[in-house]
Amino acid sequence: MQTLAPLVGKIIRTVVSIKVDTGTAATSGSINSGPPMTKEVSGAGVIIKSESGLIVTSNHLINGAKALSVELSDGRRFEAKFVVADERFDLAMLRVSASGLTAATVGRSIDAEPGDFVLAVGGTAGPAQSVSFGIVSALHRSRAGIPCQDLIQTDALLDSGSSSGGPLFNLRGEVIGIVVATTGEAERGFGLAIPSDAIDRLFVRLN
Repeated sequence: MQTLAPLVGKIIRTVVSIKVDTGTAATSGSINSGPPMTKEVSGAGVIIKSESGLIVTSNHLINGAKALSVELSDGRRFEAKFVVADERFDLAMLRVSASGLTAATVGRSIDAEPGDFVLAVGGTAGPAQSVSFGIVSALHRSRAGIPCQDLIQTDALLDSGSSSGGPLFNLRGEVIGIVVATTGEAERGFGLAIPSDAIDRLFVRLN
């Protein structure tokens, strides 16, 4: 294996940065404390249907959002609309109205095995997007707050500030998981991902 640059160049175009406006955060309560501050969190998502602008991300990332925006790898920004969610698998689908989108191929997470090489792409949009390399460390993991018992564990470095909701790729460039990133897990040297096979459940709910 000499370089993964050609593969990274393809898959990185499918990953988006998601900004979530959760409303206004309290200031100090003083009448002279200035305008209320907007509370914003960020994460990632992956385009899975280019013609219809469908993006998959983590439901916990966008749950309760007052407004959503998406930034593509080329720097373009768009308002995003919530489409459907599956709370059991912590997945959500968004839609953007944009042309020139590049969609990822969704692979079969059921075929993933411990030891498979994987790539995780962070959600910081533009040329600053980060990519980490690792392996599938274990299968059928669980995490408090997510009823799904089939999470994929990876040692690929995950940024809890930008990776949550982003894709985990195999070396064929296929999405095999949607990352669930937390600071605690990152500090312990591993990350978890929702199996990509669960994405089909979103389309069932959509129809």
